[in-house]
Amino acid sequence: MAILLLTKEEQDGSLIETNVNLDFMKSHQYVLGYDFKMAPDWRLKTELYYQAIKGVPVEPEPSSFSVLNTGAGFEFPTDIHGLVNEGTGTNYGLEMTLEKFFSRGFYGLLTGSLFESKYKGSDKVERNTAFNNKYVVNLLGGKEWKLGKEKHNAFSFDMKVTTAGGRYETPIDLVDSQEAGREIRIEEKAYSEQLSPYFRIDAKFGIQINSRKRKLNHKFYLDLQNVTNNDNIFLRRFNRQTNEINTSYNRAFFPRLSVSDRILIVRNRSYLC
Repeated sequence: MAILLLTKEEQDGSLIETNVNLDFMKSHQYVLGYDFKMAPDWRLKTELYYQAIKGVPVEPEPSSFSVLNTGAGFEFPTDIHGLVNEGTGTNYGLEMTLEKFFSRGFYGLLTGSLFESKYKGSDKVERNTAFNNKYVVNLLGGKEWKLGKEKHNAFSFDMKVTTAGGRYETPIDLVDSQEAGREIRIEEKAYSEQLSPYFRIDAKFGIQINSRKRKLNHKFYLDLQNVTNNDNIFLRRFNRQTNEINTSYNRAFFPRLSVSDRILIVRNRSYLC
């Protein structure tokens, strides 16, 4: 863990590692699962789980900080020193997977998760973790059609739909941030504000052509990312230049064309890629 390597400069200019004595986090995990093969190419899998985490690094004085939330804002704390293993966390939920294996030219996969993710810092107040989206649902599938007299070529279509609850964050104190000239968050309300839900649809069209004369395989793909052009929030930050809160979004609608060529291997007159 990189947090063990954090150093602090003393008055004499020397550097000391303030978190080097931290111990490992520990957890108890319980899982109840059921896996059922409904048909030769269909499977249903469910899991009910509970995880209790202890020994989480937190600050020695009462605060909402916990290592369990590091990385949520795509930044790593560099001024957290003297941590102690006195924090806790809990994760529990239900997961479901319905899978259609590739056969007869198509496949499908549906996954869903309902969950809670909580933690306690050194102030002993239970809060949402930054990753407590509450739910995540993924649906993907695809179909392939063989083309040509000898069915050596193929046209394919794939699609993926993803939706999830918004991440939790600590609200920014705009007035204090403007006065201080830097971002200040309201620690008393740590991880109490939930961002808007995430939603995205991706679609991909593909053509595969096997050249019998040149023994080459050509693949052409048109990948359409975020088809509905949804504004999914990436993060929010205080802008010192404008004295406002800026919202950054994930990639908008983005089409991408890709082409690849591969040499075919001939075995018993079959063209394999």
